[in-house]
Amino acid sequence: MSSDMTQRGAVTSETLVSDALKSIANIDQGLQGGNAFIQVNPDAREAAKRLDQERAAGHVRGVLHGVPIALKDVFETSGKMQTSAGSRALVGAPPKKNARVVDSLLKAGVVILGKTNMTELSNFRSEIPVDGWSSRGGQTLNPHRLGGQVAGSSSGSAVAVAQGHVPLALGVETNGSVIAPAAFNGVFGLKTTVGLVSTEGVMTSSRMDTVGTFTRNVSDAAQALNAMTQTNAYTAGLRPDALQGKRIGYTPLPELSPEEARDPALRSDRQHFEDAIRLLESKGAEMVPILTLGVNVSLEAYKNYDDALFADVKQSLQGYLAGREGLPVKSLSQLIAFNERNKRPGEPDQDFLKMINSLETTDEQREALWEAVIPVFRQTLDQPLTEHKLDAIVSSFRSDSYYFAAAAGYPGISVPSGMDDEGMPTALHVTGAGNSEATLLSIAYGYEQATQAIRAPAFIPGVPFRPHSL
Repeated sequence: MSSDMTQRGAVTSETLVSDALKSIANIDQGLQGGNAFIQVNPDAREAAKRLDQERAAGHVRGVLHGVPIALKDVFETSGKMQTSAGSRALVGAPPKKNARVVDSLLKAGVVILGKTNMTELSNFRSEIPVDGWSSRGGQTLNPHRLGGQVAGSSSGSAVAVAQGHVPLALGVETNGSVIAPAAFNGVFGLKTTVGLVSTEGVMTSSRMDTVGTFTRNVSDAAQALNAMTQTNAYTAGLRPDALQGKRIGYTPLPELSPEEARDPALRSDRQHFEDAIRLLESKGAEMVPILTLGVNVSLEAYKNYDDALFADVKQSLQGYLAGREGLPVKSLSQLIAFNERNKRPGEPDQDFLKMINSLETTDEQREALWEAVIPVFRQTLDQPLTEHKLDAIVSSFRSDSYYFAAAAGYPGISVPSGMDDEGMPTALHVTGAGNSEATLLSIAYGYEQATQAIRAPAFIPGVPFRPHSL
């Protein structure tokens, strides 16, 4: 996320923030906009002015100095913005302090432009969820094709980056909530290893939740991860020869059925994946075919994972509501009752939330479930990585390989691979062992530089789309 232009005096942070706020008002909130933002920061311009004054005085904090970013509506921020997980029931007094990761980014010099919309309560409200919908923010839309899948739950953050309003937005993933919105909205989505980035002050759903980023290029994702971890560990591998000598596993795609072959999206996705394998090999990577991920995972393991996850959701939400001051609800039961009293025509049900609230899983049972299932999903990735001495595994996003990385607590990155015949983005998913973010970013960078596959939304005229930083 280069600040070269601000360093050269070509543009100020205040100008960037003002332009972004105008584009949100004119594009995002317009008739064809994506409705990515649930709230803008009323203090953003003042923050940008202060950072410009710092720069003028010779104090530059780093490459993120003065850069406007957005946060999913689960990251606590003190001041005038809400942190509500998209729920009207959680609108009250703002938090008293920032999430730890927000403080890390502010220390690096970012400007918080606003909070982004999301699937309400991180997709744990309705049994038939509407991705990108929340009672507070309404419906977020895919900027590439009206009516296209937007995915959840970090929908707004992906769309905010895809529409060009910010170069960086944060999300949180339990299982696919960063990778899927990034893939469907055509941006880079990095899901970090569980525990790598602090979730203190983040409204999480389970112990498997982890912070992720949405960007328009790999370098920005690496710079952001440096700032969030307060290290310089993630940019060194972004080199022109990044793919040389890498051993990358992949799962050959099965032949399409006659019915699937008539689907232009599936045909495009398959072609882009096969092209990607050839390109990675041509750039020096050794491509190793492996078995489909998850073939040895039992149905019982999937069920146990769900049971453990839902029990965690209850414990996490109950604890958060009880401990957060200034909210109109203090428990799941009160939250459900609030939604019943204030339900509007056409809103999704809250049957999923009611089911979670009814659970009577003990802490001992919950811990036992996690102890049983996490090793199963880790082995799903560890086995091919170790057996074939792989640096990473690449697959088509549509293969749902991101599920296994999420259930294992391992990192992954969604990488744009082109556009299908219906005007929707296609994507690769790259994953690896725990804490292998530097390697995954290096591989993604090599592919990105060779393809330049990312595309701006076609139907939003006049939006400045800068694939390579500010």
